[in-house]
Amino acid sequence: MVKIMGNSKKVLLILSLVTLLTLTVLPLNMAKAQDETLFSVTIIAPGNANMLRRQWGQIIANSLIQLGIDARVVYLGWASVYDRVFTPPEANVGKPYAEGGFDIQLVGWTPGLIPEPSQLYYGSEEGFAPTGNNYYLFNNTEANDLMDIFLTTANTTERDEVSKRLQTIFYNELPASQIFYSSTPTAVTPELGGPALGASPGGEGWLYFNAQPNPEMLTGKSTVVYASTGEIESLIPPLSNSWYDTIIAANIFGGLVMVKPDLSDYTDPNLLTKWEVSENGFKWTWTCRTGVKWHDGEDFTADDIVFSIWALMNPAAGTQHQGTYTQAYGDNVKFTYADSSSTILGTGTRVGNITAVNATTIEIWLPELLPGKPYGYFDPYLLGFANNIIPKHIFGEMAPADWTDSPFNTGDGSIDIGGTTYTGPVGTGPYKWVDFNPVAQLVHLEKFTDYWNRTALEADGLFEVEDYYIRFIADKTPALAALKNEQVDILDPQYQIQVDIPTIDPAWGKVLLNEGTGRQEVGYNHQHPVFGTGIDTPLGQSDPTRAAEAAKYVRLAIDYAVPRQLIIDNLMAGYGQPATTYWLPTYPFYNASITARPYDLSKAKEYLEKAGYAVPGPPPKPTFPSFLLGMSTAFSGIYTDPNTGNVAADRELRLMQTTNNATFNTTSTMIDRTTTDIYGWYSFTVTPPSTGTFYYYLFDRLAYPVEELAQWKYLAMINVSSLDDALTPLHDLIVDNSETLDTLGSQIDALQSSVNTMTYVAVAALVIAVALVVAIYMARKRL
Repeated sequence: MVKIMGNSKKVLLILSLVTLLTLTVLPLNMAKAQDETLFSVTIIAPGNANMLRRQWGQIIANSLIQLGIDARVVYLGWASVYDRVFTPPEANVGKPYAEGGFDIQLVGWTPGLIPEPSQLYYGSEEGFAPTGNNYYLFNNTEANDLMDIFLTTANTTERDEVSKRLQTIFYNELPASQIFYSSTPTAVTPELGGPALGASPGGEGWLYFNAQPNPEMLTGKSTVVYASTGEIESLIPPLSNSWYDTIIAANIFGGLVMVKPDLSDYTDPNLLTKWEVSENGFKWTWTCRTGVKWHDGEDFTADDIVFSIWALMNPAAGTQHQGTYTQAYGDNVKFTYADSSSTILGTGTRVGNITAVNATTIEIWLPELLPGKPYGYFDPYLLGFANNIIPKHIFGEMAPADWTDSPFNTGDGSIDIGGTTYTGPVGTGPYKWVDFNPVAQLVHLEKFTDYWNRTALEADGLFEVEDYYIRFIADKTPALAALKNEQVDILDPQYQIQVDIPTIDPAWGKVLLNEGTGRQEVGYNHQHPVFGTGIDTPLGQSDPTRAAEAAKYVRLAIDYAVPRQLIIDNLMAGYGQPATTYWLPTYPFYNASITARPYDLSKAKEYLEKAGYAVPGPPPKPTFPSFLLGMSTAFSGIYTDPNTGNVAADRELRLMQTTNNATFNTTSTMIDRTTTDIYGWYSFTVTPPSTGTFYYYLFDRLAYPVEELAQWKYLAMINVSSLDDALTPLHDLIVDNSETLDTLGSQIDALQSSVNTMTYVAVAALVIAVALVVAIYMARKRL
């Protein structure tokens, strides 16, 4: 047993080390000095949103440090992230972090409804940031050709084949390293119900929390407050690609089509009532809904749709969707309005036309994307992608360069257009803007009484919510407290409440679990001189023709240094699965034959050596207990009736715990209970009460016969070790050196002073930071 030193700083160091091991189960690198680093990399963890991202950023950085890479994590607000990564000035596109760009970006993506690989990975001038979503600047000729086929073929078999080939390319070439596919719980007040929170293939309320919030489909309350962890970036739809904006804007603006809450229809008519395509696919005719009003009382017309597509394709407006829309409509497009006035965007060779024939009809002529083939992914994809329509009578009176700083985009201040004063965005959706209170961090929307579908919704007992608020609460601890105290009604899933589920009392919080809720990734700058172009790698410098090969080796090394399962188990309480590519397992055409690379620092070292780096071998690694007292784990799955083999929906299950497996059926104690959902899904989180060996079973009192133990289902065995067990293998590694500790003292005290104002999530990240500092100083001591 390691003797606990009297100096409080020494105790903090030991506890920090143990905590790091608990969170990461990673060995400390004691042998690598700072002046021997292979290269430097800065990892960006954005904003206050998803505080757990900060933790896995530190975990990944620690893995890279063990390989001799000088890795650090910085926490930037979303505005800085956009300026460096997603919408940088042209002069900074492709630059590394030290020059105003980025090296590695940690970011999560909502799932979307339908896969469309070119949105993120197509290599073209329009597709690259800042006008497209390809912030990686990834450009692969074979992938581009396959994406063109994907977007033009109508043959399902061909699309399936192409999709699987694309996934293989993305897996091997690594535009980004995927960390995990999300399974995301959230919580709502038990009073709320309605189709918005109803069952769907992805779980209760899947659409609401992943693509299209629809409070008009809620029942049970007339005033609803939604807690969001993110902040406003852009409320004008063409300028935004953020979920935190969607939470607000989707309620204000109307789209061409809607998605039904149960996901039974992805193209339910909204602002369009009909869309028809010619036999050869080159001409589309759209029919607009009549009787639709903008929130300022003006009539919605076909001109608004033509203008919105122009905005989505116009880089002067700050769009992030030019790449996607250029693929479909062309790079030389004429926009014609009902009064015959027109404008042209682009000077390319792919000529398209979008014309408002009259107030209710639009004709679209598409160019070729491949010889003899136009873009063929309109229905359902492009009809539903970034399709929220903006008012021409407002934005047509403003220079596009002025949109970003206007109240329409920020919700702050006021502006006069045509004699009308506006204080926020104007749409055709079910809720209209009231105001934003920056002190209370509260957006207020109210029911739009002239909404085109109001009568039908009310006849169905819906549209009960009169006032809808979005309240910004950065951290989940106060957000959970606000739910408990009835200050908010809905928690955004990005609070990541996986480990908090056992603390939520059904009296004040109903937990909803969604599957297929997106992914978290490590995004690479493919112009970075080490892992992008490879020109600064030893191999790339000795043989420039192999620079790209060397960059790929470095990306593969980083991919092997991502401890996916450890992050899922320790930070996400077991929710989620290791990810391979951007293609979610819930998407059609998913390639199940590809599996995530394991966490393997030896393999990572091999690939760094292939890139020409001399990576020192780590010292012998101590072994540590796999489960420490105080840790939690999750049990979840789909429960089937032991007699029928069928999924058991709405079945009460009890979680039983025992220390004697031989007599489990007589010595087990119930520690929790739950009821399966309509798909048979159950979930428990357990924290063993002491050291020792524990066995866990499900007990189903409705199963029979009792004498054959059909009521019992074995789940797992857990060996729980104490803190002393964890400290024992550190005995030979921890050096009692007061001088070193004193040197660290000021840094630790500075970090420690923040503890009282931080939530446990931030504290965990703080502990990791302290442990990394300790590791570096101990490495210096060894050298």
